[in-house]
Amino acid sequence: MVKYLVKIIFISLFVSVFTQGQIKEKISSKNNELENLRLKINSLEKELSKLTVKEKNNLKVLKKIDRQKLLLSKSIKTLEKEERIKEKKIKKLNSNIKKFQKRVDKLQKRYAEYITWLYKQGETSTLQYLINAESFHQALLRYKYLGHIHKANKKLVDELKILKNKLLSAITNLNEEVEEKEKIIVTKTKEKKILDHKRVVKKKILKTLKKNKKSVVNEISEKRKAEIKIKKMIADLIEKERAKELKRREKKLKGELEDYVPKFNYNKFENFAELKGKLSWPVRKSKIERGFGENKNKKTKTVTLNYGVDLKTTSNTDVYAVAEGVVSAIEWIAGYGSVMIITHRNNYRTVYGHLTDITVLEGNKVNAGDVIGKVNSSLEGNILHFEIWNERNYKNPQEWLAKK
Repeated sequence: MVKYLVKIIFISLFVSVFTQGQIKEKISSKNNELENLRLKINSLEKELSKLTVKEKNNLKVLKKIDRQKLLLSKSIKTLEKEERIKEKKIKKLNSNIKKFQKRVDKLQKRYAEYITWLYKQGETSTLQYLINAESFHQALLRYKYLGHIHKANKKLVDELKILKNKLLSAITNLNEEVEEKEKIIVTKTKEKKILDHKRVVKKKILKTLKKNKKSVVNEISEKRKAEIKIKKMIADLIEKERAKELKRREKKLKGELEDYVPKFNYNKFENFAELKGKLSWPVRKSKIERGFGENKNKKTKTVTLNYGVDLKTTSNTDVYAVAEGVVSAIEWIAGYGSVMIITHRNNYRTVYGHLTDITVLEGNKVNAGDVIGKVNSSLEGNILHFEIWNERNYKNPQEWLAKK
C-alpha cells in the first residue's frame, strides 16, 4: 500500500511539473511612446522621400531632418532605458532561479532519503515496528511518530511542487526577458545607424545653404517666432504644475492623498536664486555671439529680440545643466531646433536651444555639470541658445553666469 501511494505521489508531482513547463507564446506590446515616435519619424521620412533632388537642398528639409534627429535621439534614449530595466529583471530572475534550484535540490535529497527509508521499512516492517512496542503507550507514540514523518514529507512534496513551478516560471520569464532585450538592442542599433546617416545628410545640406543669404535671413526670422513659442512652453509648464498642485490639494482635503510623496522635492534642490553671478556656463569654451535684448545683424540688417544669450562654440561641444533640476520638456521649435527646458528650485527654469545628441529624457533629474547633449550646427555655426526664466519673467543670463 505504501509503495503504491509513493508511486501515485511521484506521478502527480512530475505530471504537474511538465504541465507547467508548457511555455505560452507571449505577444509583447510596444511602448506607446516609442510607437508615437516611430510614426512621426516614418511620416517625416515619407515627406522627404517625395522631394526632388533640387527640393532637398532647402531650409524646410533641414528642419525635417533636425526634427527626425530629435525623435530618433528620444527613441534611442527610451530604448536604452528599457534595456536597463530588462537587465535588472534578468539579473533578479537569475538570482531567483539559483535560489529556487538550490532549495529544490535540497528538498529532492531529503525526499530521496525518505523514499529509501520507506523502501527499507516495507509495509510489514512498519506494522511490526508498532506490534513490537513494549506497551500501548509506546505503540501510540510510535504511531504518532510515523504519522509525523508521513505528514512532514507530504509538506515536503507540496513545497517541492510549488518550488518546481516557481523555478519553471522564472526560467520562462527569463527567456522572454532575454528575447525582449535582444529585440531592443537590434532596434536601437538600427536607429543609431539611421541617426548617423541623417547627420551626414544634414552636413551636406548645410554646406549648400550657407552660401544662400536668403536662407540665413529666414533662419534669423524664425528665431523671433521661436521666442514666442518658448514663452508659451514656459507658461504651459507653469499652468500644468499649478493644475497638478490644485488636484493634489483637492485629493488631500478629501483624505485620498494622505501618504502622497512627490517624485522630486524641489525644496531640497540647491537654491537657484542664490546662484546669481556664479552660475556655471552651459558650454565650457564659448563667446557671446548675441547678447540679451535687442540685437542687430549687420549682414542682414535685421533686428531680433533675444530673451537669452547665444553662445558660439565649436562643433561637437558638450552642453551641461547649469544647476540641479528636472527635465520638464524636450521639443523641436523652428529657429532653435531641439529645445530643452529644465525646472529648478524657486520656480526657475533654464532653456537650452540648438541641441543635438540629447542624453536625457523628460522627467529625468539632473545635477549641475551633467551633460544633457551637444551643440547642434546651424546656418550661423555652432551656437547654443540659453535662457533663464523665473515664473513668466525672463532674466538676463549675462547677470547670472559666472564671470570668466
